[in-house]
Amino acid sequence: MTLKNRFMEAVSSGDLGEVDDFGVIVSLKEFKSYFKDVKSDYINSFLPAAVIETGQYTPTHTKYLFRIRKGTYRVHPDAIDEHNESGYIKVMPMQHLNNKVEEAIIQYQNYRIN
Repeated sequence: MTLKNRFMEAVSSGDLGEVDDFGVIVSLKEFKSYFKDVKSDYINSFLPAAVIETGQYTPTHTKYLFRIRKGTYRVHPDAIDEHNESGYIKVMPMQHLNNKVEEAIIQYQNYRIN
């Protein structure tokens, strides 16, 4: 599985990042800690390389993050939807989800409805 797919799965499942009104916020520190098994310098450039260019607002297959400030990124909500629809993540019944994941999914669903 590619690092992008691993990243999107972690974000979609609520294991990485925090849900806000406009997507999921992930810090570079959090990212490096979560993916400590990646030993190459790629870990340092992964998030910056995935930032959507200035003036663009829609995600692409390689650009799906907004840089909020140094070391902090927001995952575009459409990228999360696209990842979930692609079949990479299998959603378990709610009774098997831990509280953090359940809360994140509910917040995200409320955001998408509003």
